[in-house]
Amino acid sequence: MMKVIFLDFDGVMDTAYYDHVLAKEGKPGNDEYGCVFDPNCIKNLKHIIDETGADIVVSSSWKYLMSYQDFLNMWKDRGLPGFVTDVTPEPPNRRNRGDEIDAWIEECRTECLYIIIDDLEANNFNEHQIPRLLIVNPFVGLDEDIAEKAIALLNSPENQRLSMQKENCFGWRSDNSCHEDFCFSNSNV
Repeated sequence: MMKVIFLDFDGVMDTAYYDHVLAKEGKPGNDEYGCVFDPNCIKNLKHIIDETGADIVVSSSWKYLMSYQDFLNMWKDRGLPGFVTDVTPEPPNRRNRGDEIDAWIEECRTECLYIIIDDLEANNFNEHQIPRLLIVNPFVGLDEDIAEKAIALLNSPENQRLSMQKENCFGWRSDNSCHEDFCFSNSNV
């Protein structure tokens, strides 16, 4: 089964904290591709990929500024971990970022287990995606706690079984405890 990380950049990989550090040190915050990513976020993304084997699908608004080939070049030139498999499409009648993710999953036509790492609020996603949504604090971005939750979601045998059935899923409560009874019927998936 394919494992996918739908990855946002601003607030997830490009953090307010690292922007501040670069400014304080008098270093540029941009390169030819855009904002420079926080090294801590890169380290945590690498940890997720190393532990899960997941591929990356760009869900960031950067896709409006860059081509897929630009993302591949950026990944190579910056020495970023993992592989960018694709970019989410912009479907007709798009209401939110969740619709873009659903459109990619539908086009993929392969059984996939996914997570979404973003700094947007939950109302930017569809209800059935919420259990797989990991919302980061844009000041620090993809931190160790989010990385561990991502690994747990992508590697959980229960989550894989439920994903294959497309009947139920689970997520995380706001108090960081496992939310195993958070289920949706097929009509919502």
